[in-house]
Order: sequence, then structure tokens, then C-alpha cells
Amino acid sequence: MVVYYSKTPFFFKFYLIDLPGCGINQHMSSIKIEEIIEILYNKMPKNSIWLGWSIGGLIASRFVLSYPEHTLALITVASSPCFVEKKNWPGIKKYTAYKFYSDLQTNYFKTINNFFYLQQKYTKKYFYNSNKLKEIILSQSQPNREFLKNGLEIICSIDLRLEMTLIKVPFLRIYGSIDGLVPKEIKNILDKIWLNTDSVIIKQAAHIPHVSHPKEFCSILLNFKNLL
Repeated sequence: MVVYYSKTPFFFKFYLIDLPGCGINQHMSSIKIEEIIEILYNKMPKNSIWLGWSIGGLIASRFVLSYPEHTLALITVASSPCFVEKKNWPGIKKYTAYKFYSDLQTNYFKTINNFFYLQQKYTKKYFYNSNKLKEIILSQSQPNREFLKNGLEIICSIDLRLEMTLIKVPFLRIYGSIDGLVPKEIKNILDKIWLNTDSVIIKQAAHIPHVSHPKEFCSILLNFKNLL
């Protein structure tokens, strides 16, 4: 959010939330997703648009499922209702998730650098935005192991594919066409079962489309807002 926030200041009021265990919320590392939802309910303005990137998309989705009457709309970015590969469902293998968790524990900074290298590999003209975000992330304190463990548990255990069919609020899903963590094929699958949702793929974007393609991303947000 940090990168595109400055591009839309007159259209939205952003509340930027650090995940438990990260940034200013490092002290909250051991709480579960249900506790996160309750904290958000008590702290955040009602009738908001909830936007979640990656694992944050799961948290935003869970909030909307719990409190639809307090939600104006939902936007998920490079996120999946089920991150792990299953029968007839594209996703990451559990082994890959566990290896990423292990790599973060062993060498956090090297793993983050490798992640951004993969994001930039096919979108070289967006180096500045990606490098800026990387600088911001690496300038923060390293997440503690309890957070990494909880994040792994959320990614590997949560499956909202069926529950999300119950969502009644406006819902937009944004994907990157070359995202290796959330395959674009998910879009077409969900289009058929989540009939009351909208979706869009940003071409030549990987797992951080809001960073690599800020103009396209902001245009999508504004168009969606204008329909509410």
C-alpha cells in the first residue's frame, strides 16, 4: 500500500495495517486469525472497503465473512481463498510453503532479496517501485518466529472457497498474469463459482501488482469505487 497510497490521496483515506508480528505490531505475534478479526472490528471504521494483499487477503476475507454488515466492499490482491495446491485447484505445494518459512528463519534478508528478484525478473521497468518497497521492508525489524509460524499455519490450513460464495458485498479480485504464488488460472475457476464478484488480471505483473504496476492498479481501484 505504501507505494500507491500517494497516488490516490484525494479518493481514499487509507488505514495501513501491519500484520501481527510485523512492524509496529511485533508484540502481537502469537495471536490467531480469529483474534485478529476481533481487534480489527473494534479498532477500524465501520462501512469500510477492505483491501488485502496475499495473506492479508485471507484476513480481509475472513473479516468480511464475520462482519458483512460493517463492510462496504472487499478487494483482494494477489490472494487466494486456498493458497495450497489441491485436486483440481492450482496453488503452491505445501513443501514450497514450508521451505519459504524455513528460509525466512535461516536467512530473512537473503530470502526477501530473492523474493523481490523474482518479482522484478519479468518487469524490469518497475525496478524503482520494487526497490523502494524492499528498502522499506528491510528497514523494519525482522518478524519473529512466532509470526512466521502463524503465517505458515494460515496459508496451509485456511480454505475459504466454499464460504466465500456467501459474500454479498461488492467484491473485486486482482491478479498478476505471471504470479508464481497465486496462479492466474484461479481467476477463471472462481469466476464460475463466485458469480457475484468481479476480477481482473494485470498483464506482466507478478505477486506485487500494486507495486509493479501502480497506474493500472490505481485505475482499477478508482473504477471499482465509482461503481459502489
